[in-house]
Amino acid sequence: MSAAARNRFYPHIALTLALFTIFAFSRTYYFRFLSDLPPLVTLVHLHGLLFTSWLVVFVVQTRFIARDRVDLHMRLGLGAVFLAAAIVAVGLATAFHSAAIPRIRPSGLTPPQFSVVAIGSILLFATFVALGVALRHRAALHKRFMVLAMIAVLGPPVWRLINLFSVQEYASILQPAVAAVFVGWCLFHDWRRNHLVHPVYVIGGLVLVAAMPVKLVIARSEWWQPIGEWVARVGAGV
Repeated sequence: MSAAARNRFYPHIALTLALFTIFAFSRTYYFRFLSDLPPLVTLVHLHGLLFTSWLVVFVVQTRFIARDRVDLHMRLGLGAVFLAAAIVAVGLATAFHSAAIPRIRPSGLTPPQFSVVAIGSILLFATFVALGVALRHRAALHKRFMVLAMIAVLGPPVWRLINLFSVQEYASILQPAVAAVFVGWCLFHDWRRNHLVHPVYVIGGLVLVAAMPVKLVIARSEWWQPIGEWVARVGAGV
């Protein structure tokens, strides 16, 4: 069996995740100029540029491994670490900025309440990437953590699709369902290939599927309200 055949799962899921994200943001970001939506601030454009770059790097890195170009994968990996750090920093700044914009989210949350959803997704992304980088010499762990990092930030694209198709009443179900579909794909691949599933996918997958319901509960809690309002005040100056 060739290396490309052995490793085709990761290039496939990477490309699928990237295309899913690009499609979800096509109207509100990539082709925004074709709509009557108001222009975006520079911070949001920077966030979009950085994350689009991450999608490209994510796909390219899986292609390098599938073709046994570990040398190129490692060279690009250093740049990917700095890119991920920039994404986290700018992503947090964008989350703070969004918390200060008055609007009601598809979930019915106010911006200060919703800030926990955005911040939580970014921190999950940062955690999985950090674990992937720390365990980069253990390929079985590294590649799984990097896939989970990408699934961790599917929240924003799913919200865009919820708005696009006007299914806001199903938002609390669709968010974990999308994460569950991609996690399920990972579990199925492991089972089909190894007849068992890796603990990283089991534990990390459970965390990702449970993350959205937990974040929504936190968002509506009394103790988060003053924190969310502080985030909005800080964001007003971003």
